Amino acid sequence: MYLINYASDDFQKNLQKSDIVIIPVGSVEAHGHHLPLGTDIFSPRLFCEMIERKIGDYVWIAPEIPYGQSYDLSVYPGTIHVPSEVLAEYVYAVGKSLYENGLKKLIFLNGHGGNINALNLASEKLVQLGMVVLTINWWLDFTKEILTITQGQGHAGEDETSAILYYNEKLVQMDKATKNLKKPLYRVYFKDRGKVFYENAMSGDATLATKEKGEKIFELLTEKIIKIILDIREGRYFVEE
Repeated sequence: MYLINYASDDFQKNLQKSDIVIIPVGSVEAHGHHLPLGTDIFSPRLFCEMIERKIGDYVWIAPEIPYGQSYDLSVYPGTIHVPSEVLAEYVYAVGKSLYENGLKKLIFLNGHGGNINALNLASEKLVQLGMVVLTINWWLDFTKEILTITQGQGHAGEDETSAILYYNEKLVQMDKATKNLKKPLYRVYFKDRGKVFYENAMSGDATLATKEKGEKIFELLTEKIIKIILDIREGRYFVEE
């Protein structure tokens, strides 16, 4: 159920169907020379479209938050950077208002690694209101599954490029696809880190990407995400072994 497609009265009437809402969160950021700046927006968007088709009456889908924390890649043209503390406060305010409207369970469907700190900070505050909050980082939480389809992962690498080829291959310039096989030894921060680690605004090997791999990624991960949504909806947060 796309929240913004409902009139106010109709939203209230349909609230009894579900009290769980997804907020897709992305970024406007350089992704190599071959992918669009909206890459981190488009992947969560397509996941939401597939979720809507499969379990539309079980979950609300809020409008996406397009801007994110992109400090590392801000050295490359077109990247829009929002500091973590600013993003966290904004996301918290959105979540709080959704909670006050009767949506008690929230899933951040995140498409961008730089957002994780902000989403964690917002989540810590939202749970104090009584909200249930979960962040799904699709490329990170499902690494094992993705690597059954691709040889590797990376920022604008094989997995992300395959994903956008499936989303809309017209947006991808495969003739400009490159590779950057540097892997950081540590989670270390320093000036110009983005240029050093993410040479040409990417990592991994984008030349191995295909539309078919992207389709497999979306189909497999959508089923995984739906399982999580249904668990959260029903209050299944753990298992006993």
